[in-house]
Amino acid sequence: MSVFDGNEGSIVTETVAAGMTHNYREWPDDSKPVFNGQFFGKNKLKELIDDCGSEFMGIRIYNAVDDNGAPGFVLVGVKADENDLTDKVMLASGPACPTCCASSSPLM
Repeated sequence: MSVFDGNEGSIVTETVAAGMTHNYREWPDDSKPVFNGQFFGKNKLKELIDDCGSEFMGIRIYNAVDDNGAPGFVLVGVKADENDLTDKVMLASGPACPTCCASSSPLM
């Protein structure tokens, strides 16, 4: 059994994030990868929020597929004018469920 330490997820560049969301959009609908969820640690979320500064209003979550075909999400800060802060820290590649699923969650 793995244990979360708050550092889950990877900081990604705009190029990597754009590639991942493009991969998802271009994946054939009848074979899109399916998974239950993804976890991002508090330290990585704090790093995203802190890097966005005073422009930060919230987080937008995009469906994504990495270059290995693994489904996931890209998290990006968003400004009040609804534009993404792609020049700031973005997150991807947190541990996915399945394998690190909550054993007693009503969401499962």
